[in-house]
Amino acid sequence: MTYARVNGIDLYYEERGEGPALVFAHGLMGSIELGRAFGENVDAIAERGVRVIAYDARGHGRSGHTTRRDDYRWSSLAEDMYGLMGAIGLEHASVYGASMGAGTALVLALRHPAAIEKLILRAPPPVGEQAGEARRLFGALATMYRYLGPRMTSKVLMRIPQVRQADEALTGVSLREFFASQRRERVVPAIRGVLFGERLPVDRFCQITQPALVLTHPDDRIHPEESGRLLYEAMPHARLAAAPTRAYWQENADALPHVIASFVRGEEIARGLPESKLRHEHGSPEHSGIGH
Repeated sequence: MTYARVNGIDLYYEERGEGPALVFAHGLMGSIELGRAFGENVDAIAERGVRVIAYDARGHGRSGHTTRRDDYRWSSLAEDMYGLMGAIGLEHASVYGASMGAGTALVLALRHPAAIEKLILRAPPPVGEQAGEARRLFGALATMYRYLGPRMTSKVLMRIPQVRQADEALTGVSLREFFASQRRERVVPAIRGVLFGERLPVDRFCQITQPALVLTHPDDRIHPEESGRLLYEAMPHARLAAAPTRAYWQENADALPHVIASFVRGEEIARGLPESKLRHEHGSPEHSGIGH
């Protein structure tokens, strides 16, 4: 196992492949290992000519943790990502982030723009008015973890029809095990820091001038498509692509590695996944396609 000492904790990371560098960041309550179950195949991206540096965020997976909510604010998570890059001698790289990882990448691009070459933002976290629903749901989840613990929380959640339906739609991962695998001393401050700490600075996203690819999907109360559209409209050099279904990436195992690697390498992305718009340097829209 490989660790880097960053901002007082040990961050676990894995490195694969050769080529242009890509920092790979998972979502809230996730990890490198869990990401594979949700269609994020680090090895498959590396095989397509990309040097992938995937890591477990503080309080997640094999990385160390703190119990202060402020240590999980967006700015703190962004500084962890930046510190990891410095620890391994990486001056700049593209960044892939899912959910929490996407928010971390956005804040890093604002705080240290020279460190970012390109951004790939999958299911970005809710921004602006869209964040209210996520705060209600995750606030209740943090309370359950605090007072009931992981196993009882998992049992309660699996009694909710919508959660059971989501579990049945997934392949290769059990939501029951996912919820039960969390650790109370980590997950509670992480949820509260991300959802109830500083808000993502929507009014500043126009300052992010790097090429960006925003990937959204329908039927997700935690990652609404509207938030992806707001990011696309704010960033001057962004693409916005919507998967046809919520389970698209799990059902099409080769799609996400292809899209990520092609974008990082500056190659044409094959058609297949409908793309809403493509904004160029001078703001002229075109229609294209993205997929596998």
